[in-house]
Amino acid sequence: MDHVETIIQYLSIIDESLDHLSNHNEGSLSNLPSWVLQKKKIDIGITTDNEGVVIKITPEDSLEKDQVNIFDIYTVNDVNKIIAPMSSGGHLPNKGPEKSFVLLSDMSVVEANNPLAIPVLDNKFMVGWGRTSGFEDTFKESKAKAEAVSLWNAASSGIKTKGSFVQEVRNIFDKFEAIIKRKAFLERRVHRYINEHKNIFLPEHKTCLYEHKLFLNGEMRKADFILEREQGLSSIFIELESPVHNVFTKKGDLTAPSNHARQQVSEWVKYVENEPQTNAKDDYSFLTGPKERMVVIGRGLENRDRLIDTKYDGVTFWTYSLMLEEAKNRMNERLSSQYKLLGLDPVKPF
Repeated sequence: MDHVETIIQYLSIIDESLDHLSNHNEGSLSNLPSWVLQKKKIDIGITTDNEGVVIKITPEDSLEKDQVNIFDIYTVNDVNKIIAPMSSGGHLPNKGPEKSFVLLSDMSVVEANNPLAIPVLDNKFMVGWGRTSGFEDTFKESKAKAEAVSLWNAASSGIKTKGSFVQEVRNIFDKFEAIIKRKAFLERRVHRYINEHKNIFLPEHKTCLYEHKLFLNGEMRKADFILEREQGLSSIFIELESPVHNVFTKKGDLTAPSNHARQQVSEWVKYVENEPQTNAKDDYSFLTGPKERMVVIGRGLENRDRLIDTKYDGVTFWTYSLMLEEAKNRMNERLSSQYKLLGLDPVKPF
């Protein structure tokens, strides 16, 4: 297969895979790289010895089908013309180590501390350069579906990756495991970390309300998290307590902090049910429906069965360790089902 066939086949498989993966969750398509699910201008440069390749893939709305242009590369200037405004760093692509190939995609530069500023640089393309062996290894058909899964999960989870989605999520899990043990990261700092990665740590949901204000007779309370789930499923009210507290006493009863947290959740429910005209109007109407109550407190998995059984008492208790375990299980199930959908062997990387 020549260079043109290789890249066309790879990009086609990614687009077709994303068509399948995005079904029923089309809103996340806007988070995908610019060059997928678009007609593309594909510029390919090849060194005269056929040992080096340069590519630039640019989305072009005006095209009816993908356009491929082939160039011969004699000098570094030829490389830079293809990948402009990027630069090859003064090297021809056939001079790097065997199987080396560099990819860069979608770069934007904005004025600091001004979120409304027009980007100074807003490049929408993918460029790559390196050895022919690296090009062939990077754009294997067998890798295209796995790359589509990585791109889709990054987009749908709101995670900005520099490469592997799996590696990025592993980093998120590792940091979570570390900070719940640090005194400097107790309570709100842990909560903010969870909020930043809510699509990973929290149960599946349509809407997530963080530190949401609830009112009753002029008094106000803040609910740590309230999740709206798919139609027919109960919303979840989640209270987060400190990782340093124990869930149970040595006798197996709830500790004082656990009981306090349970009362907090019950109070939020009371606020909603006694003053729905304030708390459950418009976009928050789902709050009047069935509700589940959850408390996350403490660390460890030694009482896993006892924790799971708490759901029968009206309030489900998790430790932060169980939250992490459940997040890993959900992510493994998600990836496995996506791999199966695309005809790949299921994986469980977490």
